[in-house]
Amino acid sequence: MSDWGEHFSYLERGLPYRRYARPELLRIGLVLLDTDYTLERDWQRLLGDDMECFSTRLPTTGEVTPRALLALAPKIEAAAHTLVPGLPLHTLVFGCTSAGLLIGDRPIAKTFAAVRPGVAVTHPWLALREALASLGARRIALLTPYVRELNAAFYAAFEKLGIEVAAVGGFHLRRDVDIPAVDPDCLGDALAVLLEGAEGVEAVVMPCTNLRALERLDALEARFGIPCLSSNQALYWHARRLAGRATRLAGFGRLLAG
Repeated sequence: MSDWGEHFSYLERGLPYRRYARPELLRIGLVLLDTDYTLERDWQRLLGDDMECFSTRLPTTGEVTPRALLALAPKIEAAAHTLVPGLPLHTLVFGCTSAGLLIGDRPIAKTFAAVRPGVAVTHPWLALREALASLGARRIALLTPYVRELNAAFYAAFEKLGIEVAAVGGFHLRRDVDIPAVDPDCLGDALAVLLEGAEGVEAVVMPCTNLRALERLDALEARFGIPCLSSNQALYWHARRLAGRATRLAGFGRLLAG
């Protein structure tokens, strides 16, 4: 044995320790896209002392088009396998609104069930639908960062559900990394244009986890007098609701205020 090895063996000691009693918190596992700059940031502002969130990412092309989004489906399972192995989770979340719409509730739930059987599953498209049902809103305005093809898909999906879309508009961004660059201060002016002439709108829906809308929801609701929903807000609410946890949090729209 070398001199340093003998010295190390002389110095190194196995030390006693006490096992940490991990608190029984609500645990959420989140699979999001590698180009999402906003979802984790938004949720960090919402997380309470009663829960903890663990996230992982899946690779994307960065394009926000139907073809690119559908191609994410086979990647979800591998990403979910990297979520805190051995630690129980209460809710699993797939964090992409438009991909959730295109892939569908059942395939997403089936994919997660292969990794974590029996764990509740949500995604933003599902969460937004549940939020609208909770608010009793059946006539909406839809403001998105998406291209025309995706806006049409959302319009058709809402209409199929019996939710009337009174107005729809988008920023027509094809690259995911461009979406968080949309200044949240411009959402109010965009919504004012969208709502002009649209009668009887009961809620505004702003899909996309990468759109920075959470921080402006209270101001938008005060300005227009109707509930405003964002993907990250509705997703947080629904992930907690599936685990039996109510949300009463001021400053982020009526949905979270309880």
